Amino acid sequence: MHRSDDSLPDEEWDRFLRDAAAGTGAADAPKEPSARARMVTRRLQGQPPPEPPRAYRLAAPAAARGRRPWFTIVVAALVVLAIVAFVPGPLTGLFRSGGGSAGPVAPQGPTVREPFRDSPAEHWAEGADGIDVPAARATGGMSAAEVGQALGRTKDFLVGTNLDPGVLRGERPTGALRFLDPRQRAVREYVTDAFGAPGAPGGENDPLRLATRFDPARFAFAGDVVKTRGGMTFRAAGGGGIDVTTDVTYVYPVVRASGGGEVVRTIVRRAVVLRWRAPGTAGAGTFQLVSYASDVTNGGCGDRKGYFSPEFGAERAMVAPDDGVVIDPYDRAGTVDGHAGTEDECASAVRS
Repeated sequence: MHRSDDSLPDEEWDRFLRDAAAGTGAADAPKEPSARARMVTRRLQGQPPPEPPRAYRLAAPAAARGRRPWFTIVVAALVVLAIVAFVPGPLTGLFRSGGGSAGPVAPQGPTVREPFRDSPAEHWAEGADGIDVPAARATGGMSAAEVGQALGRTKDFLVGTNLDPGVLRGERPTGALRFLDPRQRAVREYVTDAFGAPGAPGGENDPLRLATRFDPARFAFAGDVVKTRGGMTFRAAGGGGIDVTTDVTYVYPVVRASGGGEVVRTIVRRAVVLRWRAPGTAGAGTFQLVSYASDVTNGGCGDRKGYFSPEFGAERAMVAPDDGVVIDPYDRAGTVDGHAGTEDECASAVRS
């Protein structure tokens, strides 16, 4: 048996070797980690924490998920290594690859081939399939068929503002807005100003309040899949018709348009309420935009000039997160508490 270093007194080491040869004293074996275990421990102790992604916060922060202390993992590793040291043979084969050397450690985080790697969205549905639509029933003076039509058009609106390839590149969401009630003048004016031209002004006329857009001159997508999770509910609206409440999270894997292999994810959670009027009432067959709010992680902070502007590794390192505000963009337990029209507030997110 080879002694890995001289961290134990010679007398104690000699006593252990004599007891091991005699088959006694196993319970008193010196608790000395192997050189490999000490290396892992030092690496974990000296490893800097990952740079947190930036989040555009419009809602109350979600509680950060608990983590298992690193020293628990190290202690478990030491136990396994001790077993392998004293029980050679088949067990050691579990830790070998090919000719006995350790295999390469798989890279962590998203890649161009696996843009949702190490993310809850890896197991989410793709595109429109992740937006659940409830079963229709007669409500608010509308038949089940009419409610079903309103729900289907609501889903079309969500797809047209957050998943349509042209809209994602900055085009006007014409199809999504074709059923907008013309009597809702303020919303009509907002739509005209916000989507009048690429690079529309921010502030009150920010198109990102309603649609997801990335500047194609700066960003491209890693593949053609957007992961989604969420759905909608409905209830009777005053004066006839239904209010459809939607709450959907969209995950976009993004790369630089100029090239490079780094992939980041922009996560947008939107809560939008549409009011559909019943037949025979004013505005029947159209919807009114009742409310809209959103949370955005890694979409840029401040004036984004009509496009989400995700930050990559070096850029994120240059910006310090605000103190005390941490969110988990995948936590859908709470509601989106929107503050549309107020000053943008940046936060740090536990993951992206």
